[in-house]
Amino acid sequence: MQTSQSELPSVAIAGMFADSGLQDVISRVNAAQQLYSVVVTTEANAEIFRVTIDGTNYDFTSDSDATKAEIALGLKALIDAGDDAVTTESFTTSEANDSFYIENDSFETEVVVSITNPASGVLTLAELVDHEDSIQFGAVVVDDDRQTADSLTGKLAQCRLPRLATDFSSRHVLGVAMADISKVTRLSAPYGGFSAGESVPILRKGRIWMSVEDIANVAQGGLVYVRHVASGSELLGAIRAADDGSDTEVLDAQQAVFTGQKITADSLAVVEWNLP
Repeated sequence: MQTSQSELPSVAIAGMFADSGLQDVISRVNAAQQLYSVVVTTEANAEIFRVTIDGTNYDFTSDSDATKAEIALGLKALIDAGDDAVTTESFTTSEANDSFYIENDSFETEVVVSITNPASGVLTLAELVDHEDSIQFGAVVVDDDRQTADSLTGKLAQCRLPRLATDFSSRHVLGVAMADISKVTRLSAPYGGFSAGESVPILRKGRIWMSVEDIANVAQGGLVYVRHVASGSELLGAIRAADDGSDTEVLDAQQAVFTGQKITADSLAVVEWNLP
């Protein structure tokens, strides 16, 4: 459903310019495809842990001295050897490699993932990135390093959401996905976003409204923390004014800071970006 500009809030939405000052905007193709996380919450010995992808079951039987990482890596290996068009990547929740992502390889086709827990052990499944609006307005995006850089410019043409702590060292932080009135699909936050394969306008320099998880902590000159591990209602690429342990990474003060301007009721604050 498309909505008209007159139906948008009169003050601000995430991804909207905060003023008409200096701005630097680039464009990248959205490579943030549908993404699930599978976390081994509780290990169990000699039990069958199942992940189902589009009707195909991947069953891993734990041994007599099971660990969370052993179960997660076992399921990941089975999926990697299967025929489903997905890519997996390990990450850490409570112990090294106890979790993994399942990413849809297709821009066009949605993938359906489910889990079946054994009698004692527990797997936790979450869809972190939706198939339709995979990058929402106001999300922080990074370079997609799965592609080859352009032979002339040396730059990558795609962007994605941050999902590992190493994204902030091994990948270049590009900036913030800006709001686009033609992509608005809802009358309330997050209003809309960009599907995989679509072009995303990204603010690198300038002041922009962004949704903040902990709006009460926003202060003038405060540092910006970016979420790269999400669960429940949390979103990859969302920001905070205080760290959330190993689930967030702080940006350098020369890259981005809070101006102090905020709309507490809407959990919105202005961030000034100054990426090189």
